[in-house]
Amino acid sequence: MSHWIMGILSALFGLVGLFMAAKAHDFGIAFFGLALAVWAALFCWWMIKTRYDEIEHKQAQG
Repeated sequence: MSHWIMGILSALFGLVGLFMAAKAHDFGIAFFGLALAVWAALFCWWMIKTRYDEIEHKQAQG
């Protein structure tokens, strides 16, 4: 269940970052918003990867 919560929170942070970047009036906020969105996407991909790694590890043992 915690993976779902972390994934949803990460997606929300990514959306907030995109909105920040879209409404930014200076480079600093635009860069931070885009960096936050990229981090959120990479974090979600990492969580998916670790889940598939866990499944493959269980299949190799069992």
